[in-house]
Amino acid sequence: MTRILVADEHALYRTGLRTILQAALPDAEFLEAPDFEGLMRCLMEDQPIHLVLVSLRMTGSTEPQVIWDFKRASTTTRYIVISSNGTFDQVLHYIAEGFHGFISKLQRDDEIVEAVQEVLAGRLAVPRGLTSFGSSVEGHSAREPPQRRAGPQQTPFGLTRRQKDVLALLADGLSNREIAQALHIAEPTAKIHVSALMRALNVRNRTEAAVLAKDLLRILKVDPTG
Repeated sequence: MTRILVADEHALYRTGLRTILQAALPDAEFLEAPDFEGLMRCLMEDQPIHLVLVSLRMTGSTEPQVIWDFKRASTTTRYIVISSNGTFDQVLHYIAEGFHGFISKLQRDDEIVEAVQEVLAGRLAVPRGLTSFGSSVEGHSAREPPQRRAGPQQTPFGLTRRQKDVLALLADGLSNREIAQALHIAEPTAKIHVSALMRALNVRNRTEAAVLAKDLLRILKVDPTG
């Protein structure tokens, strides 16, 4: 049986989220944790927790590195951040650090259910239209200015169409020169796009970038083969 833990400081939100998920996943067992201590106790139980939906505000930290506390308690559990808002770069930072998904409290019920199902299936889950959720995470101001809503040249994640094209080719393992040739742009321009994407993905090399890009391409509904 799948065991899912909802960890949030607000009892009303925990109850509401559990009710939504129970309707979609009637065979799952649901647990709740109102604080960090309760979360850690559940993770260290003999029975495994398959998925945790956790508000980082509850842990006393909004830094994604807190996931290593969770992983020390349970390495096999998958983790989704619950937050009111977050920028594209910030959410990518959570994913790069080891979280498996991000849920905004502003999302529709069906989108939340879909995200949980995606993560349970072993995939990543990031909200579509992320830029509309705000420019800070749990009250912490973002370093970058608020992103504009997606316009004709932007994807739902705030990437330009050109950046999305580069992302697809990067996932396919192409070099900067090959990306430039494929997109009919100058090689230095391709290098700038790749460097910006690698910073956003928070990866150390192109191999890591390609792996993470493939998951993002699925979320963005992009076919890397064209």
